[in-house]
This record gives sequence, structure tokens and C-alpha cells, in this order.
Amino acid sequence: MSANNRKLCLGLLRAESESEIIRLLKHWGYWHNGDAWRNYGGIENNWSQIGGQQDNPAGAMVEKLVNSIDAVLMRECLKHGIPVEGSEAPQSIPKALEKFFDIRNGNLANIGAINRTQLAQNIGFMATGAKSNPNYTVFDRGEGQTPRSMPDTLLSLSKSNKLRIPFVQGKFNMGGTGALPYCGGEHNMQLVISRRYPRIADSNDPTAPYWGFTIVRRQYPTQGVRNSIFTYLAPDNKILTFDSAELRLSHGHQDISRAPKIEWGTIIKMFEYEMTGLKSLVTRRLYNVISLALPRPGLPLRFYEFRDFRGDTPESTMSGLHVRLEEDKSKNVEDGFPRTHQLHVLGEPMRLVIYAFKKGRDESYRRNEGIIFTINGQTHHAITKRFFSRHSVKMSYIADSILGIVDATNISSRARENLFMNSRDRMRRGELYSAIERKLEEIIRNDAALKALREQRRREAIEGKLSDSKPLKEVLNNIIKKSPSLAALFITGKDLSNPFKPKRVGPKKDEFIGKQRPEFFRLFKKYRKPRLNERPINRRQFRVQFETDAVDDYFDREIDPGIFELRCDDSEARDYSLNLRDGVATLNIGMPHNTKVGDRLTYFARVSDELLFEPFVNEFEIAVTEADTSGSRSGGNRKPPAGDDDGDREKPDSMAMPEIIEVREDEWEKYRFHEYSALDVKGSGAEDDAYVFFINMDNLHLKWELKEWLAQNQEPKLLQDRFQYAMVLMGMAILKETTEEASKKADTLFDENGLTPAEYVAKFTSIVAPVILPMIQTLGDLSSEEL
Repeated sequence: MSANNRKLCLGLLRAESESEIIRLLKHWGYWHNGDAWRNYGGIENNWSQIGGQQDNPAGAMVEKLVNSIDAVLMRECLKHGIPVEGSEAPQSIPKALEKFFDIRNGNLANIGAINRTQLAQNIGFMATGAKSNPNYTVFDRGEGQTPRSMPDTLLSLSKSNKLRIPFVQGKFNMGGTGALPYCGGEHNMQLVISRRYPRIADSNDPTAPYWGFTIVRRQYPTQGVRNSIFTYLAPDNKILTFDSAELRLSHGHQDISRAPKIEWGTIIKMFEYEMTGLKSLVTRRLYNVISLALPRPGLPLRFYEFRDFRGDTPESTMSGLHVRLEEDKSKNVEDGFPRTHQLHVLGEPMRLVIYAFKKGRDESYRRNEGIIFTINGQTHHAITKRFFSRHSVKMSYIADSILGIVDATNISSRARENLFMNSRDRMRRGELYSAIERKLEEIIRNDAALKALREQRRREAIEGKLSDSKPLKEVLNNIIKKSPSLAALFITGKDLSNPFKPKRVGPKKDEFIGKQRPEFFRLFKKYRKPRLNERPINRRQFRVQFETDAVDDYFDREIDPGIFELRCDDSEARDYSLNLRDGVATLNIGMPHNTKVGDRLTYFARVSDELLFEPFVNEFEIAVTEADTSGSRSGGNRKPPAGDDDGDREKPDSMAMPEIIEVREDEWEKYRFHEYSALDVKGSGAEDDAYVFFINMDNLHLKWELKEWLAQNQEPKLLQDRFQYAMVLMGMAILKETTEEASKKADTLFDENGLTPAEYVAKFTSIVAPVILPMIQTLGDLSSEEL
């Protein structure tokens, strides 16, 4: 019977469609034999778990790859004679990589491309079948499973197989089934083949030397059953087995010479997988998506393309986004990046790494992701790029160029459960999530390097055009003043003379060169005791600064990093972030939630590393005073510095006149316009980030109206001006809604509709562009008699 089983298994492995699978199973008498199938996980109502996982097919696929990484790490641990749950087992994925594969600090960037490709032979991802209807195979040379153990491992649900293993990613024993609903056809079929690594096989298991295989299928509700059920082939309640020294991962009905061969491990083939929008060459777009989903994978992966994409790369090694960015940094990342911030939110430690891409260079690294949250190198959630266009962030000019990566690996187990869903693609929007968002807004809004890049991009966008915009602003101002309702709505009584910050004058500051081993880390004199730093109770966020000779990456480097600890009185501080740049460490702190007027808060900052003879300890004191109602941060009449507000100051209800920039067709690519674009808004309306309106003067509907206008020998500029000022007034009206109350309310108002204020302006003006000029003309010509 083993020979027949082998023949059936190879036939299933070569099959490239659901119909082929069904034909084979009918031929062997299994398809209609209900007794030959068992419920997946031994649970009749397994759809409730299988159907409620990842909400996208790529995310579900990533779980398969994570399981393969875990399997290889567990193989190595067991091969070394170390119990995977024992005290001698590595306590993290980086520790496992360092111990078993001699990868320094578990960082794949520390080994060369050739070594990564060699290591990637352990785990593969293959695409076969039709271009438009691909099959995907994930295989590994990991620990593998015996046929007898497969029902309790590869085919189980809700068992704690890896719960107590510290150096693996998978914990919930369900992530691998998230891919099943995305398998195509009518029956969502998946082939599973496995063999135990011989050196760790249990001699008491008679099935240990053999390959085991099964097909998983979906059975739809029948009479009296409400949900679908996933079942797998197991005649007589046993996994089918056969004997073979190795398996070649061939496809179709021919062996391909470059197809990998494996002697043990696991093979999972998903038929007609619904990879929406990502069915092209796997070594390109899908490679990028998985690279973002696994920015720091435990092990590199080898991608194989076997479909008919001639002239393209058929194989590639995927080592994660971190390695890609490190190796491509000089070509694609702006100078001075990445930037790293250490933060504690509600007592939970995290690290934020900020990348700023050169113009147009972000597209091969991410799609719409702005900030991703990772645990053990796997992405668990993403916030879109529109986050950077919020009023509370003020980075709209570079929103398409920023990528933030939050490493939440070291947060507590309780926080992890409260924050991340088990599906590992969403977050719970509770108190901790809201606090993290506020902290990220604060850090990114105030990051000096990002602010400098924003001003640079802003200058590039409108440089040379400001003189052209001056008469446009004057005419617009006159239009508004002539209308009492428009004047009441918009006029502020002020103008913005220069949208850029003034250039620094005086001698250029010497370039800072830091030391790997700092000799000092001390508070600036104005913060040191016995000075008492006063802080109003309503200004709960404050900052102090340290001077040091440490290099910028002192707290973030892979080898011997510095450790920063902050205590408030007798407790660990729960809300703070730290950024080190050019010898200045800026510590942003949030007062404890139970702080009251009259309190004195004593803070102790401790900096250490493994090689310091003794730590640097600094002490400073905060006196909490009555609420400041003057509108300034200091309690006096000093104007607060640009970009350094807490979001507490009142803002005027009216608007300053925006700069107006005309954009022509030959500039569309630069401004990301197309023929239907009408108006794009940059900036947040703040003093240091004023609005600039970009008007598409070659809008398709304007050009059609202009054609008719010229046929009647009318002055073209009049029509163009009508279009321009109508668009600007509509844009101002929409943005006015975002300035009447605190900026966060504005962000929430528009986020509920899925758009930021600037996106809403762009969409609305493109919708009304076809009718605005006819409406102005025809309504203006209507007489009372006609009405």
C-alpha cells in the first residue's frame, strides 16, 4: 500500500488545480467516502476559529512562513540535545540565531548575502500554476512531524504546542489555518506533507521513518449544520504514509531540474490561492509585501518562481525589510536617517525607528503603511501614511516618504494581550493604543531631522513660484472682503510673509563626532539641582535635555547598547521617550496621572552599559504649579517656539490666506496629479506649517470649458481665474472646519469618513470640477423672471 500512497502523494504534489485534486481522490476512492475524512483539529465547529483570522491573504501566508522559521529553530535546538521548553533553551529568537547559526546579535545584516542565501535553503516559498490563478508552496527543512503526530501538531487547533517555547514566534496554534479560506476553487484545498528530522525522531514512534500526507478541504453546510467544516483525509483515522529518501518539489507533470529536494521537514501546498492584487512575479511585489510583514525574520527565506515569467528573476533570497534598508540606505534613504527614539508608554518599553526615503524611493518597500508595529520581527499592525498628515503631526509634505517601525517585543505579556489580536494583523484600540498614538504624534511632530526635511521638501515644491502667487492672493483677498459672509468666515487680519523658517546665521556648528564609550552623560546646567523646574498642572508633557559625548546610536546599536532608566520618586516612570542626536539627549516626560498642584516630583535618570565602570546618574526636580491660562507655555508673555506646543493652546477660528501655486501638466508627476485632479493642500495651517494650495490649471474639465469659451472669443484668463478661486474657496471652507476646535477633533472628524482633511479637499474638488464653471455661469445669468 505504501507504493500506492507514494503515487497518490506525488500526483497531488504535481497537481496544479482543484479539479486535478478531485479527479485523483475520486480515482483512489476517497472523495465521496465520508468515513475517510476527519474534522480539522478534532473540532466539528472549526470554522469559528479558522474563518476568524487574518483579513488579507498575504498576512495569512506570512503565518505559514513564520511556522517554518519556528520549525527550523526547533530542529536546531533539539539537534543540540536541548529541550525546547527547558532553561537551557535560548530565551529569544536573536539568542537562538546567535547560538545555533553563529549570527552576531541575531541580526541577519551581520552576515553577507552569500551566507544568507545558503541559510535560506532551509525555507522556501514557491509559485506554480497559472499566472492568474497561482498555487503557492511553503516548505522547510525543519523538525518535521511523524504521520502519527500530525493530527496533534500540523492539523490541530488550540493546542499549546509552542506556548512555552521562548525562541519561536507562533504561540496560539491557529495562525497557520488562516490561509485555508484563501485557498481558491470551491473547496479551499491544501496539501500537507511532513517527515520527522531523523536525528530527533522518537524511536518509540513506528511511523517516524515515513512521510505522512493529507489533503485539507472545506465542506459546506448541509442540513442541520450552520457553518462550513474543514476536514482532512485520514482513512481509518490514520494519516497516509509512504517511504522515500527524498521528495523533489516538482510541479505540473514534469520534474524541474532546479526544483528543490528535501529529505525531511514539511511541505504545504495551497491551491489556486486568492492573492488579490499580488499574483505577479513572487520575487517582486509579493516579495516586498512579505518583506514588510517580516521586517526582521528569524531566518532568511528563498523565493522560487516557476510560472512563465520570462526574462525575470526566478529566485531571490528574502531577509526582511531591515536588511534591505540597511543595504540600500545610501541610495534610497535620506542622510541622517534612520532616527531612533526610546519610549515608555504607560510603563511599557518600545523603540521607534524612523526612516525617511528619498523622493519616490519608498514604493518598493511598502504600499500604504506609515507606521508598523512588530514583535519578534513580525509585523502585527500598521497605521497608514495619512497619520503623518494629521494636524497633530504636521508632516504632510513628507507623508509619502516616512516609515516608522515600532518594536514592541519587550512589552509585558499582559500589554501584548491587551494590545494585539491573536491574528497578529490588528490592534485593540483601548487606552494603551491611544497613549501610543499620542506619543508617536508628539515624537514625529518634534523630531528635528523630520522638521528640517519637511522644510526642504516644502521649499522644493514652491520655490520660484511664490512671486507668481502674490497677485493671486491679493485678488482672493479682495474677493473675500467684498462678501460679508466670506469675510466673516475666513479673514484673520494677518498674512504669512514667508512660509519657511528663517535661515540660521552666524558660524556653522562644528560636526559632532561621538564616542562609542561615553565619558559623560549629564543634564544641561539649567535643569540641574538645586534649580527647581516649575511646571503648570495643565502642561503635563515637559522635557529636559542632557549633554553627552556618546554616538547617536548608543542606546540602539546591536552590540553593547546603552541602557536608559528613569524613575520618578520611588517608582519607575511610565511615560517618556528619549532621543539622542549630535551630543544632545532629549527626554520628553509625561507627569504621572495622579499628579496634583503642589507636588514635587524628583526624577532619577540612570545610564549604563556592560562596559561602564559605573553608571551616569542625574537627578532633577519638578514643582507642579497652578494651571497656566495665559496661552503660553512658560506662564508669562513669551511666545511659544514653533513646533513645540502641547496642543493645548487655543487656535483662532479664522484662517490666514494660503499660498496659491499653479500646476501645469508637465509638472503632474512631481505633484502626483492627473487629468482629473483639481486642488491639493499641503501643510496643517499652523504657524510653522502654513497651508499651500496647489491648483491643477490643466484639469480636463477646465480645458473642455476653455475650448467652448475660446470659441465664443471670450478672455481665457477670466475662466481660469473663476476655476482657480472657486477651488480655493471650497478648499478653505473645508479646512476651516478643522481649525475651529482642537486639531485632534478635526482629525477624528475626517478619519471617521476614511479621509484626512487634505484628502477630503482633493476628493471633493475633483468631484465638483466638472460642474463648478457651468454652475457659476448659468446661475449668475439667471433672472428673477426665469426663476
